[in-house]
Amino acid sequence: MTDEPRTDDEPRTDDDGPLPYATAARTLLRDTILRATDELVAERSWAKVTMAEVARAAGVSRQTVYNEFGNRSDLALAYASWTGDQLLDEVERCVAEHRDDLQEACVAAFAVFLDLGADHPLVRSINASGDGGDLAAVIARDGVSVFEGATVRLAEIVGRTWPGIPPDAVAAVSEVLVRLAVSHLIQPATSSEAAAAQVVAVLGPYLARLQTTATHRPG
Repeated sequence: MTDEPRTDDEPRTDDDGPLPYATAARTLLRDTILRATDELVAERSWAKVTMAEVARAAGVSRQTVYNEFGNRSDLALAYASWTGDQLLDEVERCVAEHRDDLQEACVAAFAVFLDLGADHPLVRSINASGDGGDLAAVIARDGVSVFEGATVRLAEIVGRTWPGIPPDAVAAVSEVLVRLAVSHLIQPATSSEAAAAQVVAVLGPYLARLQTTATHRPG
């Protein structure tokens, strides 16, 4: 019996082998442009960053940037998604270090997300007085895909770490945590540790039940 071919909409795994050259090249191109965007936003607000400047910083033509991202608003959304993936890379590492305790993992991961996010150029640009207004507006208006992507990624992390938790519960917890984390980033009212403690104080009983479910659910 032969294996059925993997369809394009199925997630890749390590067993799928290397990316096709064209896909790898485009991934590298997009990453180069987004890193250039990040460097520019670290120097000045998004409102003062042009597509031409992004192209020069990335070492490509302005038309290449437009071909990849469509327009400035689409670039802003891609940059926000890219930033979210960077932060979730750290969240994934943090969760792996606390995989024996779901509540502790959530506290640590939430705090790490806020600590790293607060110092990220994108968040600084949004929060700076008089700066980043158009960036915040784009994300607020068209950023559903950004939130959905972050929620799906977090759900994958939680589901992979605690496979015994029902998928609907994983999805619900992931969406709540993503939205709370972004809210705390954009409008911080307390320290990251205090914010994480507040979140888990509220979600704690539910998380404890989920961990019990994960521990005793048949494999």
